[in-house]
Amino acid sequence: MIDDLRTSIVTPPAPGPAAADRVGGRLALREARDEDLPAMSRAHIELLPMGLFPSLGARFVRRWHRTVLNSPHGVGVVVVDTAFPQDEVVGFVLGTSHHTGYTTKVAKDRRAMASLALAGLVALALRPHIAVRVLRTRVRPWARRVAQRRAAPVTPQRAGPVEAAHVAVMTALAVRPEWRKAGIGVLLVDRFVERVRDGGACWVEAQTSTGALGATGFYERLGWKPGTQRPAPDGDHVRTYRRRLGGAVSTEAEADGHHPNIPS
Repeated sequence: MIDDLRTSIVTPPAPGPAAADRVGGRLALREARDEDLPAMSRAHIELLPMGLFPSLGARFVRRWHRTVLNSPHGVGVVVVDTAFPQDEVVGFVLGTSHHTGYTTKVAKDRRAMASLALAGLVALALRPHIAVRVLRTRVRPWARRVAQRRAAPVTPQRAGPVEAAHVAVMTALAVRPEWRKAGIGVLLVDRFVERVRDGGACWVEAQTSTGALGATGFYERLGWKPGTQRPAPDGDHVRTYRRRLGGAVSTEAEADGHHPNIPS
C-alpha cells in the first residue's frame, strides 16, 4: 500500500553514486540499511495503516522489511535528514525488482518464515480483535480457495516453457508529513524505478487505496497506468498502478493491473 504523497512534481537530479546522493540542503538519498529498519517500520505503521501487516505492529513489520532488504531482489531506498547525529529517515521506498523471485525465495527460507510466523502469532495473541479479523477475512477465504483448487479437474500443461513477465512491485512508499510537497516522493520513485530496471524488470507496479489515504492522484500525475478498482479484504478499495519498463509481453494479470502477491 502507498502513502498519500500529495507533492508537487519536480525534476529529479541525475543519478549519482549508490552510497548517498545529496538532494538539496541537509537531505540525502541512499540505500536503506539495517539500522534504518526501526524508523521505516514506525513510518509504515503510522503513514500506511492499510492492510493486515501494519496492524500486526512494529516488530512484525520490521522483520518483514528485513526479508526484503536481505533478498537479492529487494530494493530499499531512504531520504535522510543529515542534520541529526544519526540520519533521520524522512521518507522511504521498499519493494522488489522481481516479486515472484522474492516471494518464492522467502517461502523456501525456513528461518525467515519461522521468524515472521512467530512475530505474527505473538502480534495476534496481543491483538485478539485482529486475530478475529484475520480469521474472517483471510483464513476462511484461503481455505475455500484451497478446497476449490483440490476439487478442480487437472488441466494439461501447455507444451514448452512459458516465462512470465518480470514484474517489480513497489510495496511501500512514505514521506513524513512535514517533508511533503518537496518532491521527495518523486525522487524515491525515480530511484526505485532505476534500480528495478537495472535488475531486469519489465514492469513495475504499486497498489494504493482509492480512499482518503490513497495516492491515486500521485501516480496519475507521474503517468502510471491505472488498473481496475477492486475490494481489499478489510473493506477498503484499492487500485494497482503500473509502468512499463521494457519489452515485455502483457500477461493476463498485467492486463487488469493486478499482481496477486502484493500484500494487503
